[in-house]
Amino acid sequence: MSNNRIAHGRKSHRGFSLLEMLTVIAIILILSAMAIFSINGALPSQESVRAVNAAAAVFRQGRDSAIAQRRSYQLVTTAPNQMYLERNEIGGGVTVLPTTTLPAPAQFMLYTGIPDTPDAYGTCSNGLCFGGTPTQTWLSDGTFVDASGNPLNATIFIAVPGHSLTDPTYASTQRAFTILGTTGRIRAYKWTGNLTTGKWVLQ
Repeated sequence: MSNNRIAHGRKSHRGFSLLEMLTVIAIILILSAMAIFSINGALPSQESVRAVNAAAAVFRQGRDSAIAQRRSYQLVTTAPNQMYLERNEIGGGVTVLPTTTLPAPAQFMLYTGIPDTPDAYGTCSNGLCFGGTPTQTWLSDGTFVDASGNPLNATIFIAVPGHSLTDPTYASTQRAFTILGTTGRIRAYKWTGNLTTGKWVLQ
């Protein structure tokens, strides 16, 4: 009887077989690969979101500061990924505010084949679409104007470069926000889908 108990105890405490261990390892590797693929697919989109938020913050700062301080603020952009504000002081002179650099690798750009936003303020190759005006300024009432003082409607396009046309993550990085000149209001958009069936969605 005691010998049977000992034999039973040995059987109940045996380890995993080689086949079972290999099966578990294979499952872990498959799940890890799926997680990595999902993260890599989402990363470019998240990079463009951070970039458009950083750029939009500069525009909100320009408008809000112009109203609060009763000063005009000029926007200065440097392609492909920098912008800053200049405050026009009473009596002349300007105060230059710190430069904002878009989080890499996002930059000002519009992918070929993606159309204008529903606001239809125009497109441009470098993504900074101000209608050809050399300067852009917020007045103390919050309006966004060109060099002649006329209200300026504009669009900023931002995306992550380097994706091929066949890459499904390529189009999903395209973002944009528009500025209504008469109020300085900002409206953000996200491109969803591919080039042929995609569309702009208001955020």
